Amino acid sequence: MPRALRIWTVCALVAALCLPSSLPAVAQPAERPAPEMFIKRGVFAEGRLWLLSDTGTLFSVDEQAGTSAREELPEPAGDICLWRGRPTIVTGAAADAGQWTMRRRDGGQWSVIATLPRAGDSLVGIDCTEAAVTVLTDRRIITLGETRRERRLSGRLEGGRVTTTLLATPDHLFVGLNAGEWGGGLRRIERRTGRLATIERNISGELCDGPLNTGCDPVNGLAVSPWRPGCVVAAIGLVHFMSRGRLAEICGERVERLYFRPLESGWGDNSRLGADGEPFSTVAFFGLIRSGDSLWAAGIDGLYEVRGPDAVARRPLPTFRQVGDFRLSFEVPGIVLVVTSVHRRASVSAGAPLIVPR
Repeated sequence: MPRALRIWTVCALVAALCLPSSLPAVAQPAERPAPEMFIKRGVFAEGRLWLLSDTGTLFSVDEQAGTSAREELPEPAGDICLWRGRPTIVTGAAADAGQWTMRRRDGGQWSVIATLPRAGDSLVGIDCTEAAVTVLTDRRIITLGETRRERRLSGRLEGGRVTTTLLATPDHLFVGLNAGEWGGGLRRIERRTGRLATIERNISGELCDGPLNTGCDPVNGLAVSPWRPGCVVAAIGLVHFMSRGRLAEICGERVERLYFRPLESGWGDNSRLGADGEPFSTVAFFGLIRSGDSLWAAGIDGLYEVRGPDAVARRPLPTFRQVGDFRLSFEVPGIVLVVTSVHRRASVSAGAPLIVPR
């Protein structure tokens, strides 16, 4: 029996034993978490942390006051990013067939900066660079900057069942999909033509082997590589009874495993390696950001600073404290960590760390 199939069969039979013992260090949420625990995205601006739930509710957290507040918006927010230092959101009710509204926080108010006809599309997400905001739907790329440009995709794109992560580069838009136990994988869109491609590689051919497998690997974070210009790094992670994950590097059509770490406290025999060179249980990664010449990856068992393929340093996750409605940590300079239960939408798991640059 292939190793991956054996893993899922055993986990289905012995679910309770497959939970990594490191998970309680992150969180043990209530059986029915409050809606604010399902956070899918965060940005830090104006001295506050802005957190968006997967149901479209936006919150702000004041570290000094130790409080959180719900933002009053005319419609649910679909996504948030930081454009020129200001929180920027796209809003619109799911049942509204008319338009989306782009809003930017300015002077303590949400100002409308653009309206976008829906044209029968579904929103996938938005991404901000200093120059522009990129809006991705299941059929189009819309770029809002000095001018407004629109490009139709070569095929229809489905967003992640749990979360979708976007990374805009000058030539491409990378789309990381998290579908929980159904994987998700990575898509790449050529900005000039709208050509949509699936990026993946399975070195052994066995079910769920990596380094990047669309049917098994949720992509939870994307960042441009500091040490290889033109390359992108993907954070892969899933806790579904057991923990599996790695960091993968994508350079054009080449996909290579960058890093993995055995999860010694996980369930199973980690002394035996699979055909892809990985053991039974590995660290799942739930976030990735770039800071200068380093990448910071939030794993289920710690925070990882990556300076290159052979230069990875791990530190334990900090102590999370309750601030308003959320469990988070401001202990690590330049980073905020937030406990989210959003991954429970499509997997049997506990809380996981969301990483936000500060």
